[in-house]
Amino acid sequence: MTQPGHTPAEAWDSHAHVIESPLRYPLLPERGYDPPQAPLEAYLGILDRVGLERGVLVQPSVYGFDNRCLVDALQRAEGRLIGVAVPAPDSGGQALEALHRQGVRGVRCNLLNSGGLTPDAVERWQPVLRDLGWHVAIQFRVAEVGDLHSFLDRFEVPVVIDHMGRPHPGRGDPSEPGLRQLIEAVRDGACFVKLSAPYRLSARAAPWSDVTPLARALIRANPAACLWATDWPHTDTPAGIREDDLLGALDEWCAPDPGGTADPGVKETILRAVPGKLFGGE
Repeated sequence: MTQPGHTPAEAWDSHAHVIESPLRYPLLPERGYDPPQAPLEAYLGILDRVGLERGVLVQPSVYGFDNRCLVDALQRAEGRLIGVAVPAPDSGGQALEALHRQGVRGVRCNLLNSGGLTPDAVERWQPVLRDLGWHVAIQFRVAEVGDLHSFLDRFEVPVVIDHMGRPHPGRGDPSEPGLRQLIEAVRDGACFVKLSAPYRLSARAAPWSDVTPLARALIRANPAACLWATDWPHTDTPAGIREDDLLGALDEWCAPDPGGTADPGVKETILRAVPGKLFGGE
């Protein structure tokens, strides 16, 4: 496995979760999996260890529309983290504005796990989302969407596609029609994409080499539309995922040639410039 190279200053982890004791923050009864506890202190320690300054906490599906754990973590992180929430569908503008004051900068539609928002609910909020400068993060299997460009055209705010469009393990061929649409949308600046969770997309162990062609195709299409993330704490997956391996995979994806050294400019774009602008208001 390629060891991770230099991490640029002000680098971001664009997708992680904090999950505290269920005695304090009860889990959704109809959740799709039983998560490990993943306290804020452990996450901040990982950021420090691998040299990442900022992070994005995404509301996990196991909490449904209860964003209290997310908001508590944002407040305790003292500005180091921003949040992506899952407000109740009947939330009004004042509720979204309150979340903004608490550090939230986006909403998430999770179409793979129970307890999520539908795109229809998010569409109703678009005037408020636009005024707040928020984005919409979407987890789905892009191959099952049909016409991706028509889907993206529904939104008037930036759209971020989670986990490279979530192809089934071992089926990440960039020439596959759904993934080809995603690559085209990234090329055209119609959406952002997270280069994350290769272990969810791969039929192999680290460095998940069967995911490399897709990640490289997305980066080649438009690095200015690519983000990177740990997906910590790697919920609902086998144990043993290492953040060093994830950063090493990014280095391989950012290399001009297979087996080469990561292009520092491309890596800086993905780890700092893109998330800094999208999440941090740069």
